[in-house]
Amino acid sequence: MTRLTLAILTASLLAACATQRAYEGPARSRGDIAVIEGGPAVNAGLPIVPIIRKIDDRVVHFGYSQVAVEPGTHRVLVDCVMQSAHTTTRHELSIEVYPGRRYRLVGESEAGNRRCGTVRVEER
Repeated sequence: MTRLTLAILTASLLAACATQRAYEGPARSRGDIAVIEGGPAVNAGLPIVPIIRKIDDRVVHFGYSQVAVEPGTHRVLVDCVMQSAHTTTRHELSIEVYPGRRYRLVGESEAGNRRCGTVRVEER
């Protein structure tokens, strides 16, 4: 039973790094798309985790922490989870992305560290 549990945990952690495609058609080269990175829904105790829930009208499936999108402006729905306070806040962002670039979502706590106050975007 322990091996099965370890295998499931390993598969979950590897899936957390997976990239979901949020555009139509065949896969494209990295130079033609942009990638938006959130945090993994299953994590090892990160204090603040911005989890991507939707890009435009596409639901981001459990296990995906990165989403490949076409260049342009996208509506991004994010659940920001603050582990220590057991709170989740929802944020809607409008992000303009450019081909060949990566963007990371970063949650920031509100005064008092009781909840996530904002989610910002960093280009990587």
